[in-house]
Amino acid sequence: MTLQVWERAAAATADAAPGSPGGGEPPARDRRRWRGRLLWAAAVLAALALVAIAVQVGLTRSAHKGQELDPQNTGPEGARAVARVVDDHGTRVRIVRSEGAFNGAEVDGGTTVVVTRTDALSAETARSLLDHARGARRVVLVGPSRFVLRELELPVAPATSATGPRVVRAGCTLDGLSPTDTVAGGADRYTAEAPGATSCFTVGDGSGLVALPPSGGRPEVVVLGDTDLLRNDSITRFDAAGVAVRLLARGDSVVWYVPSFLDITSRDTTATSEVPKAIGPLAFLAMWALLVLMVWRGRRFGPLVTEPLPAVVKAIETTQSRGRLYRKAGDAGRAGEALRARAVRRLASRLGLPTGASAAAVAQAAAEATGQNPVHVSATLAGPPPTSESTLVDLAHDLSQLEKDVRRA
Repeated sequence: MTLQVWERAAAATADAAPGSPGGGEPPARDRRRWRGRLLWAAAVLAALALVAIAVQVGLTRSAHKGQELDPQNTGPEGARAVARVVDDHGTRVRIVRSEGAFNGAEVDGGTTVVVTRTDALSAETARSLLDHARGARRVVLVGPSRFVLRELELPVAPATSATGPRVVRAGCTLDGLSPTDTVAGGADRYTAEAPGATSCFTVGDGSGLVALPPSGGRPEVVVLGDTDLLRNDSITRFDAAGVAVRLLARGDSVVWYVPSFLDITSRDTTATSEVPKAIGPLAFLAMWALLVLMVWRGRRFGPLVTEPLPAVVKAIETTQSRGRLYRKAGDAGRAGEALRARAVRRLASRLGLPTGASAAAVAQAAAEATGQNPVHVSATLAGPPPTSESTLVDLAHDLSQLEKDVRRA
């Protein structure tokens, strides 16, 4: 007899060994498994973070792509080059994109306020713009519409003619401009309606730039129609770059305001407010009416009925259905033509004639085969069409009798 003595620690280790009852995985293997899971989770999180960063960078770079005269748009229609050049000349450029951000920007006697995308201004936002910019050195409005000019109470109106020579000289003296400055023509033009205004780059009755002197608490306002002065693709043509920099960078800072349509409330007035307010509800009602019409027309024949294929339709059913259609249409002449055409084909086959034999040839052969009067047979196969149901019935009887006679001959 052999006696084995187990220590308590050794017994506990043996009980926990793999394969023993109640035993688990070794601690080292368990740690490796959790370490692998943590590494996979970290890799997934890192990949998601990289994707999020790439998406954010892409959205930031393309957020203003395509917006004309946007100071952060690097495309041909943008104004990023002018904003960078002005900032490099020591005039700090601050870009704001909402009414709240603009009202929170500091505007003083050394600030030039530049407003692009003026079509997004409403009556309230336009008045708020001029009220906050009251202490500015200069306000530059780029391409404002007649509505914006009227709401700002500026004595300037769009000119009737906007075409002109390809190259235009300033022909005026203004702070930042000289009479010999030359730019490309062909942009929007304006006409001053009050004395004391300075008109530059004038062609015909319109000018590409109209400057209004300070008046009644209002700062100097420049209405700029020559947008080529700010566009990236034309800033290097003629004196556009110099004119733009001298026009905007005469002070200590530039607040570049890009209005947003989100600032317009439902009670506000815009350039499109003349459109009846009932247009929206009427369009909504028309959409629902169209939907109801589609449902009604789609259900007027009832639900679809399934039928196992192939579907077998008896010839007599087709003939009766076509006869009912002819009767409902009341077209006895067309029904008579159909009866004669079928009779001619059957008789031609019976008499040994070609398939495309004419009715006259079939009538001649049928008269010879039956011994009947050729005139009567020809009237039956090629006579005038029936004009009533009674004559149609008589024609059908005559054709049936003629076929019977030919079969008996």
